[in-house]
Amino acid sequence: MAALLQQQREAGNLALDEKAGKAALAAFGINVPYSAVAGADPAAAADAACGFAGPYVVKVLSSRPLHKSDLGGVRLGLRDPEAVAEAAEEILADWTGDRSWIEGFLVEQMASAGQELVIGGFVDPQFGPMIMVGLGGVFVEIFADVAFRVCPIQEPDAREMLEELRALPILRGARGRTPISEEALLDVLMKVGGEGGLLMQLGNDLQEFDINPLIVGPDSAVAVDARLVLASSRRPSDGPRPTLPSSFEPLFAPKTIAVAGVSSSGKGAGNRFINNLRRLDFQGDVYVIHPSADSVAGLPAYRSLAETPKLVDYAYVAVPRQAAPELLAGAQGRVAFAQVMTSGFDEHGEGPGSQAELLQAARRGSVRVLGPNCLGTYSPRGRITFAETEFGADAAGCVGVVSQSGGFGVDLVRRGQMRGLRFRGLVTVGNSIDLGPNDLLEHFINDKQTRVIGMYLEDISDGRRFVELLQASQGRKPVVLLKGGRTEQGQQAAASHTGSLAGNAAVWKAVAGQTGCVLVDTVEELIETLMLFQTLEANLARPTRRLVLFGNGGGASVVASDGFAERGFELARFADDTRKRLIALELPDGASGSNPIDLPANAFNRTDGRVANDILAALKGDSGVDAIIAHFNLPVLLSYRESDMVKNMIDACIAHRSANDGDQAHLILVLRSDGSAEVDQAQREHRHRAIAAGIPVFDDFTTAGRALAGLARYEDRSARRNDPIEPERAPSHTASDGGKLP
Repeated sequence: MAALLQQQREAGNLALDEKAGKAALAAFGINVPYSAVAGADPAAAADAACGFAGPYVVKVLSSRPLHKSDLGGVRLGLRDPEAVAEAAEEILADWTGDRSWIEGFLVEQMASAGQELVIGGFVDPQFGPMIMVGLGGVFVEIFADVAFRVCPIQEPDAREMLEELRALPILRGARGRTPISEEALLDVLMKVGGEGGLLMQLGNDLQEFDINPLIVGPDSAVAVDARLVLASSRRPSDGPRPTLPSSFEPLFAPKTIAVAGVSSSGKGAGNRFINNLRRLDFQGDVYVIHPSADSVAGLPAYRSLAETPKLVDYAYVAVPRQAAPELLAGAQGRVAFAQVMTSGFDEHGEGPGSQAELLQAARRGSVRVLGPNCLGTYSPRGRITFAETEFGADAAGCVGVVSQSGGFGVDLVRRGQMRGLRFRGLVTVGNSIDLGPNDLLEHFINDKQTRVIGMYLEDISDGRRFVELLQASQGRKPVVLLKGGRTEQGQQAAASHTGSLAGNAAVWKAVAGQTGCVLVDTVEELIETLMLFQTLEANLARPTRRLVLFGNGGGASVVASDGFAERGFELARFADDTRKRLIALELPDGASGSNPIDLPANAFNRTDGRVANDILAALKGDSGVDAIIAHFNLPVLLSYRESDMVKNMIDACIAHRSANDGDQAHLILVLRSDGSAEVDQAQREHRHRAIAAGIPVFDDFTTAGRALAGLARYEDRSARRNDPIEPERAPSHTASDGGKLP
């Protein structure tokens, strides 16, 4: 089949005609109608129909990628050969396109009635072959009720694609309709997008592909139209993947650091980096690389990376662009990692000043490179940072982050720490000429101390490896992804229905659906969702759906209930024992013991806030409750200045969390402020107390709802697709001995 496609391309054909396209489908075991080809003559079309029984369909046959229905090139339900001839005459008379496009007629036996669907494919520049399924026919672009996946798909992927369709109730027989055969539809999806399917076998030769419509009845599926659009040239197969370092530990916990790009005036980027190392009390050796000075910033200077007294774990490179290649080439195998801050390299050139030259120099020096055009690495356990941080090196945690943007990296470190994030490590990778997002993703997946991974991406060079890594992480640890440029339209020429629908947003939605990564829209949502996963253990046995709202502010609870419902949550119904325990508390007038549980501030004040202990105890053990949202309106509660009730209420939440027996509902705090300095200060203090105890804290219901929805999607997906698997520890790496900064 690949040879046939190459012949068509060499003949200058942009697409296979429908007869040839259906022959390709039949070669992969997909049912197609019986058909015959005739010349562009009505009488010849009638003669072709005499060879088999009707009813018939007659269509224009063309090797151009045409939308035949839009041009008047299709007639259906023809009872006999005479009707076929008449229909062919009408087509010629009504044709709105160039008559030279009509190469003949295709006469087919009309398929039995059923539901019209579309199955399509295209080759994405980042992810390779992708498959689409959706509601088909002439309205496919109008309704755009479609789902995509990266090939090859497995049967669970195919089933999830169907579940994403808004039309699924129709396919399953809503309002008395005859349900389709889902198994027949799944069979076609696998023959198109499975491991040995059409897209995997022919993807290097195709640009776009459509079966529209695929008519699916109660017992079978038949492809009644097919369009295969050829790539302008055959794509090369994927080359070998690069070898990873044996360990990334020298990057995150270096014992020796070289800094190139230090000024005797104290104003260089390297000087700022050294100041940050001193601020965090870095305990290793630091070597300055300078072409002429004997010492800079109180440190001895060396002319090259090859002259340092000890091997270098991590080199921070901020030299001018012209000097960077020579610096890396001179490393002589004595540097494990070099992070190149320098920008301005020609991304696509080959000569001096190009990224290709920089990579070649790094290869000669046997050094692995991050960047260029990136800011650095932040690692509390290694006491290294590229951004000034408020909390210093005691903030080590379990959150691993990869960012293609240095600016976002600063935001994530600074704002993330303010929100309670505790990092295992954060790496900015810039242009990624050597090591890139996939390499760091693989490291964090295999690092046992990393519980949750965050990523900011603008592009991914090896999308197939990216998908494979995300699939490998399912059931192990969540990955939260912010994709920049997700709404840009794809590069397809839209010669098919699939091409017109295959924009970047659809592609990344497919990746999230297929891999279980949590796709977020803003850096704030990325931080909030990472914080949620940092503090909570995903409950795969009981994915989060049923909530209890507990706090002060009845109106706030009502509005919050609506917001959570819009995200797929519902208010939990209490078990009989829970209701009895709540009734036994004899909450005062003005309080509600149903869900939401609302107490006015004065009701909390009567017990100095300790009633929160009793309410949380009453809810404990109710298997119908997946999560408790405790929300406290701080300005109102803190106005009772003679009381410690806010502290006591937070203490109650911490005690409840510490008593978690492994089958307890999630506990989430919403601490609302009015923005005043006093309340904001109290909010910060209580937030960090609660987060340290494993309770996620949000400023409002909206951010809590977004993050909780991400958790619920991850729990549900992981519960359906995987059993949790403990990842293997990454190979250890022995770094060189270190000393101290002066």
